[in-house]
Amino acid sequence: MKDLIIKNIAVIQGVIKDNMFTVKPVVMGGDVDSCEVCFVEIPPGKQSWPYHYHDQSEEIFYVVSGQGKLRSCDGEKDIKAGDMICFPTGEKGGHSMHNTSDSEMLVYVDFGVKAVKTDIVTMPDDGVYELIGNHFDWTAVEVPKK
Repeated sequence: MKDLIIKNIAVIQGVIKDNMFTVKPVVMGGDVDSCEVCFVEIPPGKQSWPYHYHDQSEEIFYVVSGQGKLRSCDGEKDIKAGDMICFPTGEKGGHSMHNTSDSEMLVYVDFGVKAVKTDIVTMPDDGVYELIGNHFDWTAVEVPKK
């Protein structure tokens, strides 16, 4: 990081993903050298990204508000405001978040490590791999089913 950074989440423009949830990039790209932070907002009954895991990047989620279900390699677990969730690399770090509320938004902060190497994001349910790295961003490769 080259300079002090102060940002207010209320003024950050969100990006709607897959017509299901919103990502507000707080610290991304050229802001800092080795991490990324975004707020993720999941409306009632929706989920964030499909179940996936990262080959190179650890992630930490902090649930700011709401409640839901975390799908992990150990099955489904209830999550709520105040929970901190740490995901290792590889299959043991597989995750997807689902908002189980009828009325309240599920909001969490996603702290990630910026992949120095190419990070392979595996979505086993969909047979899709996404490549993330310094030279490209979110390039999807579908693996044909046998």
